[in-house]
Amino acid sequence: DKQNVESIQRPETGLPDDWFVAELVAMHQRLLGYILSLVPARVDAEDLVQKTLLIAWQDRHKFDPERDFFAWVCGISRNQVLHHYRALNRSKTVLSSEIVEQLAERLETGETYFAERQRALANCLKKLPSKQRELIEAYYQSRQSVKDFAARRATGLESLYKSLQRIRASLLDCINATLRQEGIL
Repeated sequence: DKQNVESIQRPETGLPDDWFVAELVAMHQRLLGYILSLVPARVDAEDLVQKTLLIAWQDRHKFDPERDFFAWVCGISRNQVLHHYRALNRSKTVLSSEIVEQLAERLETGETYFAERQRALANCLKKLPSKQRELIEAYYQSRQSVKDFAARRATGLESLYKSLQRIRASLLDCINATLRQEGIL
């Protein structure tokens, strides 16, 4: 029997591999608790436990039997946690201040452009013939579908679609002409 034990012992540590595996399995939950105290996401902690156990197995010849086994494994897991956080920091997309400035400028420009278009729309609505202005204002104020609006007004659906389409096209042309004239477009 002594020969059997000696045949499965690792010459570097003098410890049998089955003892090493038994110790790793026995400490699994304790190690998970330790890593969870450092990494809040359980899925990440479980992944780090697996990495730690694999490295411990691969480096088993480095273990000094005079040391505390759990402390040794915790040292390996601590390094894995540090690698995990470094990888997270590298993978985060951080915008440079220059890009933030450019985005802010574009948003401000967009807001100004939108405000100018709204101002031009208000002026163009005033220029519409009264029947067209009343129709478009009534439609948008009603917040109904074209079908329901047509039924309420006892107007043909196709006729209403065409009228709204013509008014919208006329408004778009007026808005663009106004903005071009003011040098905004």
